Amino acid sequence: MKFETVELIKKEFHHLDTIFFNSAYFGPSPYSAKQKISRAVQKELDPSFYSYNNWMGIPERVREQIAILLECSPNNITHSTSTSDVINIIANGLEFKEGDIVCAVDKDYPSNVLPWMRAEELTPLTFKLLDLGDEVVPTAEWLAKVLPKECKVFDMSYVTFDTGKKMDILEIGKLCQERGIFFIVDATQALGGMRITKEELAVIDVLSVSSYKWMLGPYGHAFAYFSDRAIKEVHHRNGNWITSPKSKVVYNLLDYTTETLPGARKYDRGQAPNMLVSACLEAGLEFLQCVGLDVIQKHNHELRDYFLENYPAKKFELITPKEHMANILSLKATSIDPITLERELKFRNVDVSIRQGNMRLSFHIFNTKDQVNELIRALDI
Repeated sequence: MKFETVELIKKEFHHLDTIFFNSAYFGPSPYSAKQKISRAVQKELDPSFYSYNNWMGIPERVREQIAILLECSPNNITHSTSTSDVINIIANGLEFKEGDIVCAVDKDYPSNVLPWMRAEELTPLTFKLLDLGDEVVPTAEWLAKVLPKECKVFDMSYVTFDTGKKMDILEIGKLCQERGIFFIVDATQALGGMRITKEELAVIDVLSVSSYKWMLGPYGHAFAYFSDRAIKEVHHRNGNWITSPKSKVVYNLLDYTTETLPGARKYDRGQAPNMLVSACLEAGLEFLQCVGLDVIQKHNHELRDYFLENYPAKKFELITPKEHMANILSLKATSIDPITLERELKFRNVDVSIRQGNMRLSFHIFNTKDQVNELIRALDI
């Protein structure tokens, strides 16, 4: 890693008071967010002569930053509040007929399940949770056997929130394309800590990301990539003045129209030009863009591999399969209960999560090898 990059990381995360291996829970914003938010607060305190065009231009500016990280057109990016809300847009916007089936993987995060359970109550679709059985992850080969021929939508996480298992979304996406299945990927536990390739994005219909984890942004914001196919097939059900082309000129607001701004902008959440949220989000996006997702992914995987080479393996069972790893590791303590383990780590100022009785570790760009060594020493109890 370049010297300038190392110094930038130190500058942007010098405020962290803990040894923080918990970005899968809540990613810390870079220090530059403080200055950006302070300027936004000043506008809130005194909005005198605040230009309407500057205010309403915030979503587009942020949209362009997101598009750079995904290497796609801003036309395909929408602002939302959560992954659940993104999935609800799709569940409410696609047209379903009797016999259509939507599939997800059993034990996936609720954001990818609950919207479809609700949609099943209100529309003709049938929602089916796929039981992995003896399978480690849902592979394209396995899905080719178990996906019903009536399957219209398949929704899954790229990296699982609890065990950190990484899916082969490229091969699964190819299968969905071959069958005409609408493919949704929740990349909340992936993007920011790793990149999404152009090839992967090309086989995805909707990619959703909550911004407050690996993207180092604020809670209360999410974004999604909608493919051109998705933009055509997913109807926008809500009337919203922000998404109207008349919103661009303050004097035209009463020229009512149901026409929308182009592309995925029609799905934008209400009040997308939120100054405070956007200020915090921009700081995270600028940092990620400056460092580069390839650099971040390489660093995170190197720390993960270093940990695996040196942790007290006799005292922990590795839950995350080695052939399906990303930035998250899940380990089960064999000689200490998880609550006691969490308390002991807190005593040593090490911040991790306990999920489903296992310890979850998240390796991100601000972590160092020295911190991993501290973690290893803390685990050898």
